[in-house]
Amino acid sequence: MTNHLADDRSAWQGGDVASGERSDDRPGRSRSACGNVFDVIGHPAVILDPGHGIVAANRAVEKAAGLTEAEMVGRKCYEIFHGKGVTAPPAGCPMERLLVSNRMETVEMEMEAFGGIFLVSCTPVFDEAGHLDKVIHIATDITDRKRAEQALRESEERCRIVADYSADWDFWLAPDGGLLYVSLACRDITGYSREEFLADPGLNARIVHPDDRPLIERHNEEALRSAHPLSLEFRIVTREGEVRWVTHVCQPVFGSGGEFRGRRASNRDITNLKRVEAENRRLNAELERRVAERTAQLEAANRELESFSYSVSHDLRAPLRHVAGFTNILLEDCGEQLDETGQDCLMRVARATRRMEELIDALLNLSRYTRKEMAFEPVDLSAMAREIAAELAKADPARTVTFAIREGLTVHGDAGLLRVVMENLLGNAWKYTGRVAAATIEFGREERAGKVVYFVRDNGAGFDMAYAGKLFSAFQRLHGSDEFEGTGIGLATVRRIIGRHGGEVWADAAPERGATFSFTLPNGNSGRPQ
Repeated sequence: MTNHLADDRSAWQGGDVASGERSDDRPGRSRSACGNVFDVIGHPAVILDPGHGIVAANRAVEKAAGLTEAEMVGRKCYEIFHGKGVTAPPAGCPMERLLVSNRMETVEMEMEAFGGIFLVSCTPVFDEAGHLDKVIHIATDITDRKRAEQALRESEERCRIVADYSADWDFWLAPDGGLLYVSLACRDITGYSREEFLADPGLNARIVHPDDRPLIERHNEEALRSAHPLSLEFRIVTREGEVRWVTHVCQPVFGSGGEFRGRRASNRDITNLKRVEAENRRLNAELERRVAERTAQLEAANRELESFSYSVSHDLRAPLRHVAGFTNILLEDCGEQLDETGQDCLMRVARATRRMEELIDALLNLSRYTRKEMAFEPVDLSAMAREIAAELAKADPARTVTFAIREGLTVHGDAGLLRVVMENLLGNAWKYTGRVAAATIEFGREERAGKVVYFVRDNGAGFDMAYAGKLFSAFQRLHGSDEFEGTGIGLATVRRIIGRHGGEVWADAAPERGATFSFTLPNGNSGRPQ
């Protein structure tokens, strides 16, 4: 059988096996040329007998299979192309199809032995009697093409998923205005399906709210002239008749070669956002109305306060001056005629009168600090504290007090009002350390819970924290006037000024263990509070 197959190959290539001489006729030369062409075909090619046996194999098969032609001749083609363990034609074998159809069959197959996917073509060759004599089997490697096709399909699938599962209503218009694509979200936003839009491109324009159609027409005209993205907001009317707002963005689309491919548009439902904006406008209008009403009330209260201050300043001072004047006359002209008790009574009246004048002055100052227009500027609290400390020491040179003032504490605020704060806090510390032999007063800054806190600390009389709630109210005192002088207005003044700066003030203390007054200026480093 081997010799017979060899004779077939030799005869097919144009040799004369019987005589050993090459024929010089034209058919012989043609067959020889065909044999040479067969060998140099770049694709693996074999000639088969009707039983799948290999009659001849070209060089491409030898290279792919790692076998010589002599090693392959007589073996089944599926052993060579699909592996040694294969004992029957694989499913879909084009040779098997050809044996049934008697015509050329072409299929795509994976050839395990060659490690790829091939386009296999089997072409029948018939003898003079019309019987199937040979089959030309050519396998074209299409592995790279199939991988590229698979990568393209996967890429297209990713793009489709991204587009179809977008929450926005997206579409692609061809250069002639026809719809090429509509995303699935169109139904959620408009109530119409993708199929309805593709079947009826005019639906895009018809669902626009009638009042917004001129806007869309101008936008479309501009889009035809623009090479840049364009956007706008407009209303649509859904299938159910609901009016919804969408924000629309469109831009030109160009192919990889720079050719114009139409325009891509994206519509996002912003109905809820529009409702929130409308509600915010309503609330802002209501807030502005209330602010205007409140401002008018405050202006009226300020006018009443000014009127009250004028009354205090003029109407109350006059009787007090009379009381003080007549008390002094009695003491000077009639003091010798009074016994010790009478003189003591007049002295008490005089002190009460002075006390009342001090309270009136304190009230007027409190009112003035509340109404004073604030001018924000950089304020060096450290330098201010040093000045106040020097003034306190000069006023009472007999005392020995140690001041510890941290340098570089600069804030932004009203210099005049902040000086009142520092004078009150440092003045209180000076006053309540009056009975301490080694008095110390500290002014500094520290971080507490992420906030900058300024403080004035002393080692003086202190107080019981159970009564701390009264500290910052007018005329509330935790010490009797016979122990420490004062009007009870100072800390109320401090609270109002710090409050006007947007801050807070509080105290920590213990009886006979000193006190710490702390305050914040949250807008102190960033300018005027809003």
